[in-house]
Amino acid sequence: MRIGVHTLQLHRKITGSGRFTQNLLRALAQMDHDNEYVLFLRKDNAPYFSVKQENFTNHVCNITKKFKLWRIAYEHLRLPMLARKHHVDVFWSPSDIAPWHLPCISTVTIHDLKRFIIPQEFPLLEMKYFRMFLRNTAKRANLIFTGSESSGRDIMKYLHIPPERIIVAHYGLDPAFLEEKGVSLDCLKRIHGIKRKYILFVGQLIKSKNVPRMIRVFNQCKAAADYDFVIIGQPSFGFNEVDQTIKRESSSGNLRDRIHLVKWASTEHLVAFYKNASALLYASLYEGFGFPILEAMACGLPVITSTTSSMPEVAGDASLLVDPTDEKAMTAALERILTDDQTRQILIRKGYERVTLFSWENTAKKYLAVFNRLKQSL
Repeated sequence: MRIGVHTLQLHRKITGSGRFTQNLLRALAQMDHDNEYVLFLRKDNAPYFSVKQENFTNHVCNITKKFKLWRIAYEHLRLPMLARKHHVDVFWSPSDIAPWHLPCISTVTIHDLKRFIIPQEFPLLEMKYFRMFLRNTAKRANLIFTGSESSGRDIMKYLHIPPERIIVAHYGLDPAFLEEKGVSLDCLKRIHGIKRKYILFVGQLIKSKNVPRMIRVFNQCKAAADYDFVIIGQPSFGFNEVDQTIKRESSSGNLRDRIHLVKWASTEHLVAFYKNASALLYASLYEGFGFPILEAMACGLPVITSTTSSMPEVAGDASLLVDPTDEKAMTAALERILTDDQTRQILIRKGYERVTLFSWENTAKKYLAVFNRLKQSL
């Protein structure tokens, strides 16, 4: 069987869906030597997502993400032709949206439905584009993968997909977070100007990440008065609110000097940020999975996360769970995690145990079982 993989939407600076695709392709390559894979890549992301193995073909399309409208047209018009040319039997789109009118079986991974659940948090045109194409993708896909039971329920509710067409396969932990030592703390401090112990947030700076509230909580928490707050994430729609919050909260005191915005960190630096932090504050409004929760646990970092969507499913009892709209509860949780050493040690121990439940090998087994099941219908 020939399996086509659509990577044209993925950025070369690896974020959530890119990390998911990269790790799952590696796991499939290790496990599957029978099926053939055709990876459809962009010129600028090919070095990050190509797989050098006999049963993998890396087809580099003459396109870059820089020209977004052209890329979208290429995905929906040209990719189906390429799938036919390469005799693809099953086409897998790992980043929410599949091409229209594929000439073969279509499978897709839908990571979350935040543009349906919290539409006010996104630019109008982006929200409408994703809504239209997600509906079309879900309607036409033979099977839909997703990373949590929570997202599966959202897909049933908002896209009206019956449960028998949805496959839940929890994501894994990037092996780099177990293998990479990371740069030294002195290196982090020198490069990013960090002067104190610090609390960490990791995630794209969009409104749904709830960063302005977390900044206010950090500023209100008396136990955090001697800490910095490191925020790692690409600025996006909602960053202006982050910037304005920092300005307002800095009107009295030294908050601006204690907040460090890092647009992007290599794996070597990201691991070091996790390992040297005092806590991960990840009170997002909505997540389809929430990679930073696992990454922090693997690095021995206690976690504060939300009671909403998939986050309790990922975190289990290995974190402090808070209502992400309740700033008093968030402040109390941060106070507790910074002052109660027994709580910290319990969360760190439980985090190490929790993270062993999530592996890319298990994710790949589920995907491969579905691909092989589809093979029987060809």
